[in-house]
Amino acid sequence: MTPVGASSACTGWKKAGSLPLKWSKVSDKCGHFGKPGMKMGYAWKVYKGSSVCVQVKGFVNGKEKWYKAGCGKSGAIKVPWGNVAASKEMKVKGAALFDWK
Repeated sequence: MTPVGASSACTGWKKAGSLPLKWSKVSDKCGHFGKPGMKMGYAWKVYKGSSVCVQVKGFVNGKEKWYKAGCGKSGAIKVPWGNVAASKEMKVKGAALFDWK
């Protein structure tokens, strides 16, 4: 895991792809350090393919929890992160190429 700020790969938009009828997981493999009460933002936008359904990782009392972020060609959500250091991850279903952060 790369600490945020140590690499430009940890900020900005990343490219990814997903498969039809199956949840695909993407991770930025960066260490995002939180603090009590912090929320982590996610966003995605499809540039080739159909709409996707998205779930994103957050944390409640230090425990991982997946949140439904909805379906569509683009979207954004903020979820509880709290006092943890972890990589951002999304689960995506639908045949598409997309950018995410």
